[in-house]
Amino acid sequence: MSWLSELTLQHDELESPKSFWYWSAIAAISAVVKDNVWMPRGGVFNTYPNIYVMLHAESGMKKGPPVSMAKQLVKAVNNTKIISGRSSIQGILKELGSAETRPGGKVNAKSVAFICSSELSSSIVEDKVATKILTDLYDRSYNEGEWKSILKMENFQLIDPTITMLTATNEAMSEDFFTKSAIQGGYFARTFIIHEKTGHTINSLIYPLGHTPNYTESANYLKILGQLKGPFSPIASIEKNDTCTFRRIKHGREIWFHPVGLRYDEWYEDFRASISHMETRDETGTLNRFGDSVLKVAMLLSLAEEPILTLSMTAMDTAISECEKLLGSVRRTTLGKYGISNSATLKNLIIMELFNRDNHQVSRAMLMKKMWMHYESAQEFDEIMLSFNESSMIITSSVGNQIIYNMPPNQVVEMSRFMEGKQQKKQ
Repeated sequence: MSWLSELTLQHDELESPKSFWYWSAIAAISAVVKDNVWMPRGGVFNTYPNIYVMLHAESGMKKGPPVSMAKQLVKAVNNTKIISGRSSIQGILKELGSAETRPGGKVNAKSVAFICSSELSSSIVEDKVATKILTDLYDRSYNEGEWKSILKMENFQLIDPTITMLTATNEAMSEDFFTKSAIQGGYFARTFIIHEKTGHTINSLIYPLGHTPNYTESANYLKILGQLKGPFSPIASIEKNDTCTFRRIKHGREIWFHPVGLRYDEWYEDFRASISHMETRDETGTLNRFGDSVLKVAMLLSLAEEPILTLSMTAMDTAISECEKLLGSVRRTTLGKYGISNSATLKNLIIMELFNRDNHQVSRAMLMKKMWMHYESAQEFDEIMLSFNESSMIITSSVGNQIIYNMPPNQVVEMSRFMEGKQQKKQ
């Protein structure tokens, strides 16, 4: 059992959603490894495993305990600054820019920190530039060396800024903080939003737990991870070697892949192809950054398995599946804000998909694959298709072991007239 699985299991009797413990623990790993480890990207830049995580649920959903857990773990390792509580973006930059003395008398001038708060809107005092600065600071890959910021009151100069952030919020508290620029300007695209509607279990906590979490013991593993330095082992090579044995032709050249590298490369190609055929834009920019997000999580999950700088196949598969789940969280969090897709958009896309097909039919599997960014769950998708079937607009039938959706001829005719009418109005 990995460190991450064990730590999550320790909280199985508590009410906070399991995903909150899971992602808070991943954030803790990110905070202690900082920019000490990285994945080389084609000789152009390095991907560092710093991440932003936001727990999103209604008030009373026990978001605070997982955030507190991560803070305690990172504090026990004592190798990075922890910025918590209420602060302005200027205060955060000032803290990042101050040098500190680490154990053994070594002075650390690098601007590395773990921003940790159980309430996002109160931790960062309202400031129009807060999310813009946090967005810029996220990209450690492009912030090599000095990073400067000139604000009204003070100037800030940071060295190799590397930020990991774990926050929590709810719909009411985040409404003012998440402006149009935060949603569409890149902050959301860089943040793993863990959205939950229900708690894990019911526990009054007036009796002892069967397995009390031991953060002192759990932090010992993080101390080992905190000592790692260097790049992850290559997952692709221009020459065949003992680990890279799978051949692919890329851009007219022969490339040899490690099994994990092959998995990621094939997934990435399929993913990019799928979003290129989407009918609507992703207003948050999440999809364009999704490949980097998966790679960051794969690095952190690998470190949770073993304290070695090698990506595992299990970690890569889990990173892909877990990150794909979170795309729905972005949609739920931004639902109805600034033109972000909702169920009405999905219905329109489905209608046009059937109408534009030559035979006006498509399988359930193919339609779900094409529309996956626009629905939260298979249940929501099926409910929409059921409503179409009941209105006879799109008929559902079974052919062998497949479910087939078909737009009846009369509906095709009506849609043609409707589209012709729209075209005439435009003219």
